[in-house]
Amino acid sequence: MADLHINQRLSYGGDLCTVRYIGKVDGTAGDWLGVEWDDATRGKHAGEHRGVRYFTCRSNQPTAGSFVRPSRPADKPRGFLEALRYKYALEFEEQELAREKHPNGGGAAAKKPVVFNGKVAEEIGFDKIRKQLAELQELSIVLLDGLLVGGILGGGFGAEQRDAACEEIEQVCPKITELDLSRNLLGSWEEVADICARLKRLRALKLSGNRFGPVEEGLTFEGISELKVDDTLLSWDEIMRLTGQFPSLTSLSASANQIAEISTPISNSLQSLVLEGNEITSLASLKKLTAVTSLERLSLRDNNITTTYGANTSDDPIRFSPTLKSVDLSRNSINSWSSINDLTNIFPGLEVLRISDNPLLDQPVGSQAVTGMPEKPMTVDEAYMLTLARISSLQVLNYGTITPKDRSNAELYYLSLIGKELSASPEAAEPDILAAHPRYSELCETHGQPLVRRAEVDGLRAAVNPRSVAARLVRFTFRLAVSSSEDSPAGETPGDQVTKFIEIPRSFDTYQTKAIVTRLFDLPPYEFKLVWETDELDPVSKEKVDDEDGWDSEDDSLGSKGAAEKAADDTRFVKREVELVDSTKDIGFWFPADLVEARVRVERVPRS
Repeated sequence: MADLHINQRLSYGGDLCTVRYIGKVDGTAGDWLGVEWDDATRGKHAGEHRGVRYFTCRSNQPTAGSFVRPSRPADKPRGFLEALRYKYALEFEEQELAREKHPNGGGAAAKKPVVFNGKVAEEIGFDKIRKQLAELQELSIVLLDGLLVGGILGGGFGAEQRDAACEEIEQVCPKITELDLSRNLLGSWEEVADICARLKRLRALKLSGNRFGPVEEGLTFEGISELKVDDTLLSWDEIMRLTGQFPSLTSLSASANQIAEISTPISNSLQSLVLEGNEITSLASLKKLTAVTSLERLSLRDNNITTTYGANTSDDPIRFSPTLKSVDLSRNSINSWSSINDLTNIFPGLEVLRISDNPLLDQPVGSQAVTGMPEKPMTVDEAYMLTLARISSLQVLNYGTITPKDRSNAELYYLSLIGKELSASPEAAEPDILAAHPRYSELCETHGQPLVRRAEVDGLRAAVNPRSVAARLVRFTFRLAVSSSEDSPAGETPGDQVTKFIEIPRSFDTYQTKAIVTRLFDLPPYEFKLVWETDELDPVSKEKVDDEDGWDSEDDSLGSKGAAEKAADDTRFVKREVELVDSTKDIGFWFPADLVEARVRVERVPRS
């Protein structure tokens, strides 16, 4: 018991924990240790027994705590240099030992051992020591995660031995630039500072998964620009006290620390901040970060962000520095397009965005009355276009670089949906609808206004402005013949014709068009073809029509004047059909420039 203290780090069978209580537990005999496990699923309670609380866990999980006997043997901690040699010199020693035993590949006898006073001693040799030391001295990236490192020494040593170990660190591994001490038994910031002080070239320090006590004052971590304290359960205030002792810090990762709000400003030199897996629910709770004029990257992945401004919309909305170019909002709870619209004002310099895995993107694009399509979750392509069209500054979306064609397609598609929404609503609702689409006027200036038809007069369509969105859309009539009940997408009987209508930008390619048809008819991808039924007539002789092999428009006989005259009286006309073959070319490539409507037959093709 004398060697145990509160906040001490222990390990039992590789399971790390922190001592939170030492003493009696009512109703039991003897003393107990109340420990908080690093793995919050490892325990049985949160520090209480029979209604009495004995300690409080830093984790908010209900099963992070346990009681263990002080007599239970714990894993032995390692010192920094011991772990370093264990990780990087042990393999070398084993190879050297194998060569000593079998210098000729295993056929020769082992070397005769060295004997002192009748006892066998291992023959180390100065050459072996020099080789080990040379290898350790060249290390620049050192990974000591999960090796039970408890500090400079493993414990039980005096001040003189500790000082000697500090000097040895500087001699043994002077070139370390990146050090990973994650998931160890570290609990004292002073121990970490003393290790780092001997590593003059250290730039990146990873301490994730440790459990530290209070931040001591007067420590300095010179030269370190990158710090990771993920899953340390440090509060934001504690992190700020800590980072104040890192004068060169430019990159901070503080994920999985139960942070719900940024309560105090951070260093104005910070360029990258990672707050993934915390408990942030609104971008408004990050308002203190707007004062950081150097911030370039912010990752908020896997929080619980539902809104941008929160329940109370302030008269002074949050607005980050234009230096912030990259934001990750994936795996959150964003559920409205208004929150996506807000991003333009909140992040005026936004160029790179991740927004995938939010419930918003599992909704239908719009009602069937507006889109003309079944109300199914939007596809990845639709989510991509509707997000891209709302944020004009984006250059990269969900890791995909945005091309001019991507932007044009997205904005045309978005405008067409706005036009359909206006057409399906009374004129009095137009101001409210347009208020939900703040880029509408800007997009109209670029692409022209969408055609709004709230009612047709005498069945006639209004003239199409050649600069409008309508002029860049083709109204498709897709027709699928139902040959069996299994083919029917909606229960139609065999022999029926299923017809669907939708407008598609001319700049879509065949693959994008087929993706839409897949959704319209609930068809398996790549198991159908599209045939455009044109209004053009081609002359075909009866002989050719009756030919079971069909006809070839490039047949030389059709180019012969004599043959044409001979067949003149024996010719009839059929409408020409064109298959829209799989291609990255715009579908507008297949159609005349003035075409506004197209009839397309959907034909199933046998599975290969």
